[in-house]
Amino acid sequence: MDDYVAVPTPKEFRDLLKRIFTDEFMKANTTFENFDGFKFSSAVMTNWEADQMVYSPEVFNHFIRESTKFETWEDMVKAATDEAFGK
Repeated sequence: MDDYVAVPTPKEFRDLLKRIFTDEFMKANTTFENFDGFKFSSAVMTNWEADQMVYSPEVFNHFIRESTKFETWEDMVKAATDEAFGK
């Protein structure tokens, strides 16, 4: 379990993810209709409602590559943020 990381996810961050991962973004860039579907499918890797996300970046990024247009979770978050708030 050396690969696992713990990232703080306060409520404000979780709310921001819901805001940037719109249905339109998810449909255009992932195999999911919405962010809830994405979270449900990736629940094996992380608990989205916890105060900390504990996950393996290698496993999670493999899921990202398989189900989205992105290489990493960080790439996906950046693209959604850019789209939501402008570059």
